[in-house]
Amino acid sequence: MDVASAGAGAMIQPPDFEALYGREHDPWRVGSSWYEQRKLAVVAATLRQPHYAAAWDPACGTGHLARHLASIADRVLATDGSARAIEISRATCRGLASVELQTWLLPSAPPDRGPFDLVVLSEFVYYLPPTERRAALDTVRRLSRPHAEVLAVHWRHRPHDAYASGEETQREIVADLSGHGWSHAVRHVDEHFVLDVMERPPGQQAR
Repeated sequence: MDVASAGAGAMIQPPDFEALYGREHDPWRVGSSWYEQRKLAVVAATLRQPHYAAAWDPACGTGHLARHLASIADRVLATDGSARAIEISRATCRGLASVELQTWLLPSAPPDRGPFDLVVLSEFVYYLPPTERRAALDTVRRLSRPHAEVLAVHWRHRPHDAYASGEETQREIVADLSGHGWSHAVRHVDEHFVLDVMERPPGQQAR
């Protein structure tokens, strides 16, 4: 199924993330659920390098992923479209000088940031409409170093308020990056989530 066609005509109302984080500190139980803890462990195990110079978490939510990335990256940019989420992430990442938090929303690029050698797209791309998904991936490619990794992970199924399922979203991400010369380094299919790691060849320039 073509993901863009599937989402284009649907009447989708994505979550109001600012309201969600305003009502509840951790609406998806990222800090406590076994699903989230296990997913983070798999993310950590499938990264290709032991250390990175600069990492980007474009939808940082509660900041738990950004906190982990701070242990393996010299610099972490954690952005989110929700100002309330950034406040929560700031508390989660308190004391981590390497983590910079900023209210910013893909598909536009954060100003004066990058390039990155690691970008983690975790459970948010399916909330973007088709044109914004394509623009977001273009932004990720432009802000990635020639040797960069992009790790994408999504819940396998389709949230009721999303434009696509996780499996469809992952296929779209892999197809986009593969079409621009990236290599498919890791594929992990779990009962509940799908994870892919894409690598840009060392000599390839961002485009």
